[in-house]
Amino acid sequence: MVTHVLYMEDDPGLSILLQKGLTRKGFVVDTAVNGEDGLQKVAAGRFDVLLVDYNMPFLGGLDVIRILGEQGSSLPIIMVTGEGNESLAVEALKLGAADYVVKDAEMRYLELLPAVIGQVLYKQQLVKEHRTMQENLRESEERYRRLVELSPDGIAIHSKGRFSFVNPAGVRILGAVRAEQLTDRSLYDVVHPDYQAIVRSRMQRLEAQPGSAPWIEEKFIRIDGAVIDVEVASISFSLEGKLTFQTIFRDITERKQVEQRLEHLALYDPLTGLPNRALFFDRMGQLLSLAKRNHFVLALLYMDLDHFKKINDTLGHEAGDLLLQEASKRMASSTRRADTIARMGGDEFIGICGRITAAEDAVVVARKIVDVLSEPFDLKGHRCSISASIGISLYPADGDDAEILLNKADQAMYRVKQGGKGGYLLFRDMPAATS
Repeated sequence: MVTHVLYMEDDPGLSILLQKGLTRKGFVVDTAVNGEDGLQKVAAGRFDVLLVDYNMPFLGGLDVIRILGEQGSSLPIIMVTGEGNESLAVEALKLGAADYVVKDAEMRYLELLPAVIGQVLYKQQLVKEHRTMQENLRESEERYRRLVELSPDGIAIHSKGRFSFVNPAGVRILGAVRAEQLTDRSLYDVVHPDYQAIVRSRMQRLEAQPGSAPWIEEKFIRIDGAVIDVEVASISFSLEGKLTFQTIFRDITERKQVEQRLEHLALYDPLTGLPNRALFFDRMGQLLSLAKRNHFVLALLYMDLDHFKKINDTLGHEAGDLLLQEASKRMASSTRRADTIARMGGDEFIGICGRITAAEDAVVVARKIVDVLSEPFDLKGHRCSISASIGISLYPADGDDAEILLNKADQAMYRVKQGGKGGYLLFRDMPAATS
């Protein structure tokens, strides 16, 4: 890249001599006969460096430097002064000159000038790069500040377990009105006790090995005492020589509630609140595995509500739903705490009695269910009665698979219905021909 030089010199001979010398070194040189001429050329042209003689008529070198400084010029200026004028060169440096050279009788300064110009341009480039870096840093800090302030996620800076900064979203999530309510408070004031050991462990790992900790779910306690579900990630870094942490957190309470509702809907009957068919088979599989390992007996009760269809058709679906809900409560209250009552669909239910010692234990449960369901139901002013038909199969006597046991309990239940409804029957007590 060619360097363009403007030399302000009132001595034509010196001007030509310097111009030729620098041109041979690859510079493009323009000249001005005095300070006024030079300032006009600076305003009209584009130069990389100025060489300014100190002693010029009308406007001297110091005047030129002062005027360009007042105009905010960033052009690097090299003062050219005579021998014995070093003090003037120092004054030029104070006014903003980048460097100076001293004319000598042997003209050695002409040989030095290319190196001086190169050094001045190099220093100017460093200054430009530094300014650019500073400006980029300021812009980056401003962008980061805006991102932090506008972020929908909470962002907190903390060191030694205490907050030094919380952004507006974090203030809102933590139930505060102003950031000052959180500044200098302990991080563990907002971490739920159940999660404090986990958080301390994460912080210790980040202290030992600075970096980032991935997103995890935990619970925070807001200023008003409300407990919220949050998703949290942290990173450690050095700030003013101190190990510091930035934690990003978002309130996922609503999302967790939706997930819990969806999970409940996937495993529980929405009308009665009882486990559904999917959860029944899951629990049955677990109990069968335990029974096989520990050699205990299981009982499966397949239950059908007699006369339900008639009530549902006569009084309507709302009354039918109320009947199913009340019947479910009565059945659940008749079983042991470890037992499970599930709704298979419609008016059919199934019960699992685990860890029984004999078939008679299952019969006791079945008898209780038959008795409580035989009591009248009040369905919004309508007094109704139903009964229950229950078939019972046993593990391991009747099979070692959930589907087999379910099928045999179903067969026993239908035999009860065929016999007049309302009662219970063990599969083993069915006539051999019907099995």
